[in-house]
Amino acid sequence: MDTYTRPWTPSHPAFVALLNALAVETDPVYVVGGVVRDALLERVAGLTDLDVIVARAANDAARRVADRLGWAYYPLDAERDVARLVFTAGKTPLVCDIAAMRGGDVTTDLQARDFTVNAMAMRWQRGAAVDLVDLAGGQADLAARQLRRVTPWGLAEDPVRLVRAVRLAVQLDFTIEAETLLQILRISDTIRLASSERLRDELWKMLASTAPDRAIDLLRTYNLLRPLLPEVADMEGVAQTAPHDADVYQHTLRTMRYALQLCDWLKGDAALETTAAGAEIAAALSPYLPRLRQLLLATTSAERRALDWLVWFALWHDVGKPATRTADHFDDGAIRYRFLGHEEVGAEMAARRLDALKFSRVEVALVQAVIRAHMRPHLLHVSFGSEPISRRACYRFFRDSERRTADALVGVASVLLALADYQAIHAVSPPPTWADYVRHMRDLLAYGLAPGGLEEVRAPLLDGHTLMAYF
Repeated sequence: MDTYTRPWTPSHPAFVALLNALAVETDPVYVVGGVVRDALLERVAGLTDLDVIVARAANDAARRVADRLGWAYYPLDAERDVARLVFTAGKTPLVCDIAAMRGGDVTTDLQARDFTVNAMAMRWQRGAAVDLVDLAGGQADLAARQLRRVTPWGLAEDPVRLVRAVRLAVQLDFTIEAETLLQILRISDTIRLASSERLRDELWKMLASTAPDRAIDLLRTYNLLRPLLPEVADMEGVAQTAPHDADVYQHTLRTMRYALQLCDWLKGDAALETTAAGAEIAAALSPYLPRLRQLLLATTSAERRALDWLVWFALWHDVGKPATRTADHFDDGAIRYRFLGHEEVGAEMAARRLDALKFSRVEVALVQAVIRAHMRPHLLHVSFGSEPISRRACYRFFRDSERRTADALVGVASVLLALADYQAIHAVSPPPTWADYVRHMRDLLAYGLAPGGLEEVRAPLLDGHTLMAYF
């Protein structure tokens, strides 16, 4: 079914120049995959990632084009003839993966793809993509807003596609077609065989979506959460006592939602003032927005930003609770659950899982440090009541939370996580003593983000030189 005839051109001129150069080197050239899907959905603004297939000799053509246009060239898979070109001259890196067609023709290549909405191609000719190739009914599935496998063996051959199904369902707000879903449920355990790096990348994209909590819950619903993140699956059904009104798993999903709201506000993509609790945060933290953005929009590794880790902090912050839960039983039948040391245990559990997913050492250390520190803001709030947090206590908080560096990233991230966590503890919004809590978090951020902040209190109150001068 080839009904789409409107030409399409990527908005970035560097992509246009690259595709034109490839068309000179080799013919035919097809734009494939998610870019075609998003073009049909009219959601390709800010395109930074492009997939292209050519008839043969993809690495040779990619190398010559990279040399001519100044792109960086990486041979991704010599055996399957896949290359990657990266353009870093602009503000945002552009990536183009170029592969030889599987089977040597576009029909065979598209039949080997995962879902019908990704199994479409447009031929690049005379400066534009035209002539849509849709062999599996991708346009009909786009109209029906559903994900459907191209072939039954496509999912079995590449288990990462099971996780990708959830990621795309969340990103596109699509449902998964019945037969495709049944196969996912049947072979869910095969994702244990998938590459850790590829699973990591799917998870990162999934939790960077507009509904990361829904993504985690869909993984659970489709039997993918336990083989993928068993520590997170273990939180389900772990009861807590007041002021918590939900088990650890549901509380974690709620914390992720609040963390995402903070992320969107910090990026400037959404307002917090739509709720009374959010308005308190916005009013208290707005003076520090420039410094917060400067600190949190820096990359941690592989173009992953510190800010985007906030949802991951929320996902892992209570992962140590199932292993540390104890119960106090009272004569009236009441039970009080305790989770002493869950932050230390959780930090180690998260580190092991993130290390297995091949995140960088810097990122693993960052997550560990934030999880270890995430209870401190709560304890400081209780200790100081309605009074401001002292400068000495602020200093000790940042001193103890920082990762042996002079920056305040861990402390700042811990405060933002605490704001999300405190809201998620309570069923009511704003939660109890919310105004005091936000003021206390502001006290910490004001100290940690001040010019030379940590150095202000590091100086001793009294030293030998002062004594000598006095006497």
